[in-house]
Amino acid sequence: MEFNMSMVVPATPAELWSTLLDVPRISGCIPGCENVEEIERLLTYKATVKQKIGPFKVEVPADIIVESITEPSHVRTRATGRDKITGTRLAVVLDVTVTPEGAGSTFAVDAKVDVQGRLATMGFGVIRRRVDQNFEEFEKRLKEMLGAA
Repeated sequence: MEFNMSMVVPATPAELWSTLLDVPRISGCIPGCENVEEIERLLTYKATVKQKIGPFKVEVPADIIVESITEPSHVRTRATGRDKITGTRLAVVLDVTVTPEGAGSTFAVDAKVDVQGRLATMGFGVIRRRVDQNFEEFEKRLKEMLGAA
């Protein structure tokens, strides 16, 4: 499944990029993201993602690898993990792009999500709604954070 999100934020590209590289800070904008651990700065991380999707509650311990980074405009990460209760396996590739937009910036995310196991039986529509809700909440939290900075 592929998901795309783009938003204009009230921060210069340099300010936005600085926020994105502050992993503990930006992870607070991600719904359900907990226990973020930096293994090696800008290379490897661990985190737990908790979500309720349809009748399932999933808790996925994830390994996150920064595959490429081009400062201050693009980063690609890959996250993989498995929920122990449902057996659901997730693999996500995120491409994040920052571009100038007037006095602010455009923040764009392209996500490729592979869901396998019991959660996948819920179907694309249910998963898409949850992802869209998470993107909306992320956007709200990020704009609040940048507006308050």
